[in-house]
Amino acid sequence: MKSFKLTWGALAISACLIFSGCQKDDAVTPDTDVLDAAFSSADFQLEDLNALEKVSITGATETTAFGMGHTDASTETRHPLAHILERMNLDERQKLAVRGFVQEHNSCIKEHHAKIQELHKQLLSKANAIREEYIRAYNAGRISKAELEQKLHTLRERMQEELNKDEVKQMHMRILRKCRQDLFSKIASVLNSEQLRMWNHWKENLPR
Repeated sequence: MKSFKLTWGALAISACLIFSGCQKDDAVTPDTDVLDAAFSSADFQLEDLNALEKVSITGATETTAFGMGHTDASTETRHPLAHILERMNLDERQKLAVRGFVQEHNSCIKEHHAKIQELHKQLLSKANAIREEYIRAYNAGRISKAELEQKLHTLRERMQEELNKDEVKQMHMRILRKCRQDLFSKIASVLNSEQLRMWNHWKENLPR
C-alpha cells in the first residue's frame, strides 16, 4: 500500500513537471504570434504621401462649407507594408529588426504629419470664415446668387494655390519622404538576395 502511494506521488510530480514544461513552451509562442500579427496592424499601413501632399479643397456652396479630399489617392494605401513582408518568409531575427525599423519610422513621421494636418485645418478654417462673409453678404442682398458662386469658386482656387505652395508644408513633406526612404533602406539591409529581389520589385510598383 505504501508503494502504491509513492507511485501515485511520483506520477503527480511527473505530471506537474510536464505541465510546467508545456507552460514554458506556450510562453514562447505568443512572441512569434505577436510579430506576425503586427504586420497587419495600423503601424504597417503606409500612408499615401502623394495623396497627403496633393490634398484638394472641395468646393463650397451656399449650404456646404469647404472641405478636404484626396482626388489623386494612389494604390499605396491598398498595398500596405504588410503585403510584402508577409510574403518574404522573414526569420525571427528579421522580423524583430523590421518591427524596430517601423517603430522608428512612425516616431520620425509623427510630429511632421501632425503639423501638416494642423496646417490643413487652419487653411480650411480661414476659407470657411471668408465663405461666411460671402453668405452674409448674399443673405443681406448685397451680392447676387451668381456673384456668390463666383466668389466661392475664386476663393477655392486661391486657397488651393496657397496650400500647394505653402513652404512650411513642403518642408514637412520632405522630412516625411526622408523618413520613408530611411525605413525602406533599413529593411533592405537585413534581407537576403531573394528577399531583396522581391522587395525591390514591390518598391518599383509603388507610386512615385
